[in-house]
Amino acid sequence: MSFIKLKTILRSKGNDTLDNLLQRVKDIQRLEHIVMESFDRETASHIAGCNIDDGGKLIILCDSGSWQSKIRFSQETVLNRVRKKYPFVTFCEVKVSNTNQSRKIFSHKQLKRKK
Repeated sequence: MSFIKLKTILRSKGNDTLDNLLQRVKDIQRLEHIVMESFDRETASHIAGCNIDDGGKLIILCDSGSWQSKIRFSQETVLNRVRKKYPFVTFCEVKVSNTNQSRKIFSHKQLKRKK
């Protein structure tokens, strides 16, 4: 596909799906930034990702059970910071990441924005 054709597609008005996807990516990046800043560099390096599900639950994925415990210990601090941007977040769940779990969370949940 040529660059000009891609540019035309991106500028078209019937591009709501792409716009929604790009907005979702920006929202998740913003959320990840907030979550990562809640921890020291070493702890943050063990966070695989995060999302907010349809029920307002913040889900943080980490790479091992020992890091899960450490992150869970700080979840109130994280929730307070996340709620400044996303006040509809109800609680936090920290999970150990595995391939199937990660796909389920990031493929089927949508980050809701409060306007």
